[in-house]
Amino acid sequence: MTDPVDSSAEPGDAELAALAALLHRAEPWGDPPRDLEDSVVAAIVTEAGAASDPAPASLSEHRSRRAQSASRLIGAAAALVVIVAGVAVITRGSGDDGVAFALEGTEAAPEASATVNVAATPAGLKILLDARNLPGAPEGYMYEAWVGNGTLIVSAGTFHLRGGSGPIELWAGVTEPSFRRMWITLEPVDDDMDSSGDVRLRGSYDLAGD
Repeated sequence: MTDPVDSSAEPGDAELAALAALLHRAEPWGDPPRDLEDSVVAAIVTEAGAASDPAPASLSEHRSRRAQSASRLIGAAAALVVIVAGVAVITRGSGDDGVAFALEGTEAAPEASATVNVAATPAGLKILLDARNLPGAPEGYMYEAWVGNGTLIVSAGTFHLRGGSGPIELWAGVTEPSFRRMWITLEPVDDDMDSSGDVRLRGSYDLAGD
C-alpha cells in the first residue's frame, strides 16, 4: 500500500513551528521590523505553492519535490535568522550611547553652532558633528576638527561644507578622558600640519562622566 500523493508543497505546521522557533531564538538580539516574520512566512508559503505541479508523475517525484521544498524552507529560515541578527546589530550600534554636547561660534563665526556626539570605540574617538550656520570653506581652505587636553592637541579630521551642511563623521585616535576640549579651525590647504589658530567653533565634553 502506497502513501497518498499530496500535490501541495506548502510547509506544514511542524515546518512553520520550526521557523517560529528560529525567530524566537533570534529575538534576544534585537527588535526587527514587526511585519518581518509574517512577510517572510507568506513568501515561503507562496513560493512553495507555486513550485508544486498539480499532479506529480510518480510518488518518487513527489517525494523529491517535497524534499526540495523542505530544503527551500530551511534555507529561507536560516536566511531569516541572519536578517534578524543583522537588524539586531544595526539596532545595537545605533543605540550606543555617546556624549552629546554643543559647539559655540567664536567672534570669527558668531552665527555658527554645532551639536556633537562623541563616543569612545576600539578604533578611537568617533565624532558626529552637525554644524549650523557655518558657511562652506572658501576655495583653497578647509575646516579641521581638533581635540585636546590642555597640553596636547590631536587632529580629528577635515571637511569643507561646500556641498551644504549635514552630519559629518570625524575620528580621533585618542580616547583618554583627559581630552575634553574640541574646536574647529579654518585652515589653508598647504603643507603646514600645525593649527592655524583661526577658531570658528569651540566647546568641551566629558568622556569620564564625572
